[in-house]
Amino acid sequence: MRFKSLLITLLSMILLLAVATGCARNGQENEQENSQAILKIGSLTTEENLPILVAQKNGYFESENVQVEFVPLQSPVELQNVFQSGELDGMITDMMIALMLKGSGEDLRITSIALGSTPQEGRFAIVAAPNSDIKTVQDLKGKSIGISNNSIIEYVTDRILGQAGMSPSEVKKTTVAKIPVRIQMLLNNQIDAITVPDPHISNAVAQGAKVIADDTNGENLSQSVIIMTQKALRSKTDAISRFYKAYAKAVEDINSEPDQYKGLLVTNINIPEQIANSYKVQNYPEPQLPVEKDVNNVINWLKNKNLLKNDIKYTEVIQKGLY
Repeated sequence: MRFKSLLITLLSMILLLAVATGCARNGQENEQENSQAILKIGSLTTEENLPILVAQKNGYFESENVQVEFVPLQSPVELQNVFQSGELDGMITDMMIALMLKGSGEDLRITSIALGSTPQEGRFAIVAAPNSDIKTVQDLKGKSIGISNNSIIEYVTDRILGQAGMSPSEVKKTTVAKIPVRIQMLLNNQIDAITVPDPHISNAVAQGAKVIADDTNGENLSQSVIIMTQKALRSKTDAISRFYKAYAKAVEDINSEPDQYKGLLVTNINIPEQIANSYKVQNYPEPQLPVEKDVNNVINWLKNKNLLKNDIKYTEVIQKGLY
């Protein structure tokens, strides 16, 4: 009996030790994520970055105990390459790129809109040359429009033309990848019109160009989004949730006092000097997912142009439950 009692006691002690060790290990792992998880977020130098810059400036990431390494890059190709190499946990990009990457097999999810929860956010426009006789969308028939091919720029162009009852085939699309070159060609009358986003719209208009149509009315055509890798979503879920808590605080600050953050925008987003004083800070959306209709509209456009390597669905693209 004594031997049996000792054996039971020994087994109980071993079990308790194993449980304690497991708890300690889990505690260490949780502590490690809370204290050491770093989110690397890449982006071009666009106005979508302002909430992250404000959250850094006001110490909101630090208050939420999340480390954010913000990586500004200079070209879409460079940004995509860095993201696809696995060097980033996430990036700010447009809906078009996010869906094409997903369709090519990249393991990612859209976690929030950056700009574009309403048509008024993140304006795109077709702009005509200063001395052009183009006044309406219909006047663009047979005219040349500078775009970037297979991009959100081309998508918005096609949709604006469609809303005016025109087919994209009725204009002469001219690929001019770099926006500064596109604007210069327009101002030099080397092209009839171009499609660009703000602040480039405001910059072109300040130099005499004319807005023919934009995407601030009707359907919501252009959205930029924050995407995260599935790897980050699995291993850094808590850090991403805390990132969005800090992000939401920054958005609230910007929308309540936009002029207070105009200097930060101008310094970091390359707002042209000639429009810096007059340029207005955007209204930014709280963290939220794009609606299914807007995502499906882009998916269908990509399918019609054979730009999706694999079929994708809305539920496979978005990530719920982060905020």
